Order: sequence, then C-alpha cells, then structure tokens
Amino acid sequence: MRRKIYLCGIFGVLLLNIIAWISVDFCDWYIKHIFPIMLNTYARLTSQVPFSVGEIMLVLAAAATVFGIGFFIINLICKNKYRRGASYYGRVYAWTALAVCCIMTSNCFIMYHASDFDARYLTQGGADLVADISDDAVALSGERRYTYEDLALLRDHIVERCNTLAVRFERDADGNIIYGGDLDKMSVEAMSKLGEQYDSLDGYYVTPKYLKMSGFFSQQNIMGYYFPFSMEANINSVMYITNFAPTICHELAHTKGFINEDDANFIAFLACAGSDNEFLQYCGYLSVLNYVNNDFYASIGKNRDIYQSHIQISRQVSDDNIFLTREKWQKVEEKAVIKTETVKKVSNTLMDTTLKLNGVEAGIKQYNDVVLLLLKHYDGELY
Repeated sequence: MRRKIYLCGIFGVLLLNIIAWISVDFCDWYIKHIFPIMLNTYARLTSQVPFSVGEIMLVLAAAATVFGIGFFIINLICKNKYRRGASYYGRVYAWTALAVCCIMTSNCFIMYHASDFDARYLTQGGADLVADISDDAVALSGERRYTYEDLALLRDHIVERCNTLAVRFERDADGNIIYGGDLDKMSVEAMSKLGEQYDSLDGYYVTPKYLKMSGFFSQQNIMGYYFPFSMEANINSVMYITNFAPTICHELAHTKGFINEDDANFIAFLACAGSDNEFLQYCGYLSVLNYVNNDFYASIGKNRDIYQSHIQISRQVSDDNIFLTREKWQKVEEKAVIKTETVKKVSNTLMDTTLKLNGVEAGIKQYNDVVLLLLKHYDGELY
C-alpha cells in the first residue's frame, strides 16, 4: 500500500508539471485560486517563526544527504550489517524527497509557466516580450520597436532621478547612507499599495526573514532568496543599505506567484519608485540603473562619445550602487570556507540550469529583461 501511494504521489507530481508546461490557463487559474490558500495558511504559519525556516531546512537537507551517503557506504563495507536501518532511512528519505517535489511544484514550478506580468497588465492581448537589443533597436514581438533613442530617454530619466535623490540623505564620514527607518515595514506597505493597482499583488504578505548564512549567500552574489518549501522571503543581511527595500519587494513578488526574475525586478521597482518615501524611491531607481545603463551602452555599440554626451552618473550614485561595502566583503572573505570564485561559479551554473529546466530559455540572463518592461511602462510618458 505504501508503494502504491508513493507511486501515485510521483504520478501526481509529474502530471501537474506536464499540465503546467502545456497549459498557461491552468497555471493562471492555479495562481489565482489555489496558490493563495497556501499563502494564507502555510506561509502565515512559517511567518510566525522569528528565524528562516527555509534556511534551517536547507541545512537539514544537506546534513541528511551527507549522513545517508555515509551510512549506506558503511553498510556496504560491513556487508549489510545495518541493512534494516539503511532500508528504513532510505524510505524516510524517499518520502521526504517526494514531499519536497510536491511543495516545489505547488509553490514554484507551476508559476514558471503562467502568464507573466507583462501579459497580465502591460500588453493588450498578452504578447510576449522578446529581448533583442542591437545597435539600432530594442524589439518587442508583434509590437512597436523601441529605438536606442527611446532607451536613452529611459536611461537618462533613471540616472537623473538617482542623481537628484542621492544628495538628500544623511551620510557617515565614509559617505555611507545612514537611515533609521523600518525598511521591512515600509517595503511591505509599498507592495500593499501596489496591490491596489494590480490585483495579483493584493492581500497578505509574509514577514521578510534575514539569512544567518548571509556571508555564504554574498559569495554567490545573492541578495535574497524565495524558499518555495517554506514560502519565505529571505534577505541577505550584510548588503549595503540601498539593496534592502528592492530585494524585500522582489522576494515578496515571488510569494505572490510572480516567479520570473524580470517580473520580480520590475514589481520591486514599481513598489519602491511609487512609494511616498524618498529613500525607497532612490533604492528603486538604483535597483534598475545597471540593467538600463548597460543595455543602453550596448545599444550604441559601446561608443564612448555618444555615451558621454548623455547625463553622467554622479560619483555619489556610483558609490551607492554596490552590493557590499569593502569592509563587509573583507569580513565575508575572512569567514569563507570555500573560495568566493568557486562558490559563485557553482551557484551561477546551478541557477542558470534550474531556470532553463523550468522553460526559461534566457536562464540567468532573465534578470536583464526588466529593461523591456521598463520601456513598456514609460511608453507614452518619456517617448
């Protein structure tokens, strides 16, 4: 009976993934009607815990896997002396793995195949965005073509907003921003405010959690992490202060069913830029500055003369546009067990592979697609 139930579980997980791959309508229906149930029950429960449940789960999973491999090797060496214990451990591990697959499918994999933010709210008829940045244009499939002049206007607008806002905050002797506001609360409020305009973002929000292993995640250049198996928005605690609000909003967007990274980047920008708080506004514009600036530079063929003719990014903005301060990086490197270069390479490969396996052809480059969403957002306002 246990085997039959287990096989039914495997079949159910496979069936859900197959349906998700072939039916966008099913995924949209699931996110609208089923996913909120998990958010308002399971996620509410994990939000009551003061630490990251997902982070603990990751550590336990790694420990269980290492222990299991060691146990089975010892059992083989001892000629099946511990066969009964190994068999029991294997069954528990198999059922746990099936449970993880069920949760990952329910809280993550299905979302990859749903309508993206553009199809739901920006594009009439749901046409897909296609990134095609060249020397002369940024193309939108089936729609108007955005020229590099349009991209230049977008880029200059964002640079101007960053330059203007950068001078309005208190700083220490080293030039680092000093801000004492409750960024967790303000970020959730900014997302709730955005929910008044976009119904998919309305309703309950989980409590952001800060990672205990932030140094290790910093080695991977990870600012935040959505753990599907605990439905938590986890935040890197050692980042520079300008990264917190956009990262919190980004991870909260994932908890609302927007699993694509470009969607989460765009939603975080909208939430922060639309806030009444100037610091959140600054953080929002700063969060997309690199994407837009780099794409603009590529679109003009990396012509320095053309680039220099546009608004320049101020030194203050450049100093704020960092992941970690030099002091924080030094502490991360001092405590690192594995070299940062190795950790980053493995992490990028794993993330890129995971995205592609879930149907995201761009892989890790999907983060950059936020530029096209920004072009759509400012169409009719800037150009």
